[in-house]
Amino acid sequence: MLLNNVYTLLSFEQSDAHDKITSQILLNREHPVFAGHFPGNPLLPGVCTVQIIRELLEKGMKKDLLLRQAGNIKYLGFISPLRTPEIVFEIICKHTETGSISCSATVSAGGKALCSFKGEFAEESSSRILQ
Repeated sequence: MLLNNVYTLLSFEQSDAHDKITSQILLNREHPVFAGHFPGNPLLPGVCTVQIIRELLEKGMKKDLLLRQAGNIKYLGFISPLRTPEIVFEIICKHTETGSISCSATVSAGGKALCSFKGEFAEESSSRILQ
């Protein structure tokens, strides 16, 4: 885990076909990232949201992955360790013809969507060859 205690994984479920991951995390309100983003009104930085998606996908795929393309990221609300500490990630993924993993993710709290993501990841070793 690259985010060093920004969150605790509460649950992790993966479909039998390995094409859907549903996870719940708990944000650590004491993590230093929240002191700087933003003082008095802590929010999870967008880059951290994408990193959590990557880490959950890696756990499901049992592979190290690199973000190859972030096609569409929409923030529909704020992800706050004070107001929305428990976050649900729903990730749907499929393997592409080029060997990468295309995924869409919805990040929500209390039944309200806070972020949607569409992107493509590649296995770390194959990504270095493509660059």
